[in-house]
Amino acid sequence: MSRVPVTSQTWLQNFRPYVNGERVKWPDLQLNLTAGQSAEVLLEFEYSYLIGDPESHLMLCPESGAPETGLLSDPPFGQLVEMAEGLISLTWVISTDNAASGPFTLHFEMPLYQGMPHSPPMAGEIINFEQEVDVTFDAFAVNFGLGHQGHPCHGATHTVHVRPKPSSHLLNKDVRLLSTAQSAGVVVTPAPEVWQMLTPNGVTWQLDCRGTTQDTVFFLQLEEADSGIVSLALDMVLAHNLVTARYWQEEHCTYPDITWYSYHAQATSAFLQTPARGVPVNVVFNGTPSYPTTDSNGEIRINNHVNAHLLMSIINRYDGSKV
Repeated sequence: MSRVPVTSQTWLQNFRPYVNGERVKWPDLQLNLTAGQSAEVLLEFEYSYLIGDPESHLMLCPESGAPETGLLSDPPFGQLVEMAEGLISLTWVISTDNAASGPFTLHFEMPLYQGMPHSPPMAGEIINFEQEVDVTFDAFAVNFGLGHQGHPCHGATHTVHVRPKPSSHLLNKDVRLLSTAQSAGVVVTPAPEVWQMLTPNGVTWQLDCRGTTQDTVFFLQLEEADSGIVSLALDMVLAHNLVTARYWQEEHCTYPDITWYSYHAQATSAFLQTPARGVPVNVVFNGTPSYPTTDSNGEIRINNHVNAHLLMSIINRYDGSKV
């Protein structure tokens, strides 16, 4: 079987590539990724005469850039994989954990099959947004993905600023903000569909939460126009995240002569000056911590019938301040 003549057309005639489940023509095969993502590259060969040929083992090879960026493959680059009888496809998972920004080119080889040329190239690019941009939510450093969160507040207006680092691949590129903020009642300005050039001074979006009422999570992502690469999500946890607090205790008497106390906390929105519902209160009762949340009046109440030691405090998620 290995004596069947092969040409550059053999790949096009015998293999159909897919990226993340989507059929892609060989000339259009492109793999643009953000660091932290993975992609699935599948070669389908259901009707190929090469199935079962002992010389038709395949391997995926880096042509340029992949070792430098830290791109990884499973099965690994350069490992032969058999086109065994009964199979109609093979899959490689390309991962970019901790990968650096940069372009790369991959191709498939069939080194045991005499005269088989390399497959058409698969070009791609990785953008590690943490390496490329500095992101602030108001005065706080955040970034896309990597567990970062911002904590916008009901009744407030916030800013998200993205500034390219001096050597950034994104410098002077057009970017836009992708967001689910609208579903949370947040008004984003400029509108998310508007492209802006990422100059050295950066770009800024305003998040207007003055009309929001429901606690929720929405996300922000950055898209680069040329490559279409989209960052991982920056989660925005919308709630009463900045409050003032008032604490007091009340004495109670139970017949015939038992005296006990209730301890109270009330949270008030720093922006709306109204009771703040759903705010976690750190309670340590007789050495045991708990985290009840305030009711519609912004309050919690803890009854202490045994005169145990009790502490209450609130940590503002917006800025980490303790009240």
